[in-house]
Amino acid sequence: MRWEQIWKFSTARFSVVLECAPEEDPDVSWADAETLERLENGTYVNVTFRVRLLWDGNEIAADYLGNSVYTNVRDFYTEHLGLGALRRVDGCNYGCYFSDMVANVIREARERMTDVPRLRRA
Repeated sequence: MRWEQIWKFSTARFSVVLECAPEEDPDVSWADAETLERLENGTYVNVTFRVRLLWDGNEIAADYLGNSVYTNVRDFYTEHLGLGALRRVDGCNYGCYFSDMVANVIREARERMTDVPRLRRA
């Protein structure tokens, strides 16, 4: 699978990276005729998103979301940040996948890092 990086946030030793790749096992059983047509003609893409947390370049946590249909994959994180995350569609909160994925990898990394000795910088 070939991953494309679409967003990254880094500190001195840690990075959170959002990547996507074409969906390898598409499931569009939920899609209406218009969505299927747009997927077929390339207006929409069906991708898997991956958020990774890297420590000194090494992956220590990852979270995946597959079968995500978008016109522009960058909308995945821009719709899920700031005021965009507060929108409501059909009475439901909209725009939490990206922030949930980031929270998941941070939580997983913290759990894994509890056994790492604290080192002072020289």
